[in-house]
Amino acid sequence: MAAVAPQGNTQDESPDCHSGGCSGQALHVIAGEAKAAEFLTRLHSQQADPDELAVLVSMMYGAALRGFCRVIAKAIGGVR
Repeated sequence: MAAVAPQGNTQDESPDCHSGGCSGQALHVIAGEAKAAEFLTRLHSQQADPDELAVLVSMMYGAALRGFCRVIAKAIGGVR
């Protein structure tokens, strides 16, 4: 069964900040960053595994996913 992204406010997920959704989009990015930081903390304390990472990523989309990936990429040294 294929996963379907939830239908939310598309204005918040728009890459065009001039549409008025910047604050909503920023909140989604911050939420994604927080989820990544929480995951990394659990991973470092050996309380998380790759399967949990897969589940987390599969439930995110848009700005939240971008924020999550940014933190993960920084953690593995891919982004400065």
